[in-house]
Amino acid sequence: MKTRFLIASALAAVSILGTVGAADAQSRNRVSVAQQGYQNDIAGRQTGHRQSMVINQRGERQYVTVIQDGARNGTTVGQNGRYNEAHVDQFGRSNDAVVGQQGYNNYTRNIQTGNRNIVGVSQMGRNNTAVTDQYGSNNAAGVIQVGNGNSANLRQTGSGNVTLIIQGDH
Repeated sequence: MKTRFLIASALAAVSILGTVGAADAQSRNRVSVAQQGYQNDIAGRQTGHRQSMVINQRGERQYVTVIQDGARNGTTVGQNGRYNEAHVDQFGRSNDAVVGQQGYNNYTRNIQTGNRNIVGVSQMGRNNTAVTDQYGSNNAAGVIQVGNGNSANLRQTGSGNVTLIIQGDH
């Protein structure tokens, strides 16, 4: 039941990627940032048009980097806790990434190159690591980690690949 809830939550988060705040009038890139706590850092770059980035951080010493190059790419990251770190790089068109981290010292790095790729990462616990690489088009990747000390490395090349990794206390 927990697994179904996590998957449903990830899909719901993907469906709201278009809801963002401030906009760049020329390229229509959007960025929305909300931070609560202290020593939380964000670094981002969007090149192209109609990119969206939504970042919510609550806690302390959390770090997010987002690089998006192309068109219509979207990234949503939510972090709650301490020492969580998320990196998202997207190159191409219509790629989406959703990351949710809850806990302590979780790490994820996600790279997507191509068109119409989607990745969702949900980490709840401590000391979890998820690394995803997708090269090609129309690929989908999901990583759900519950508990402590889980590690996942996922690489997809080509088109139409789908992978879901579930680890931990589920």
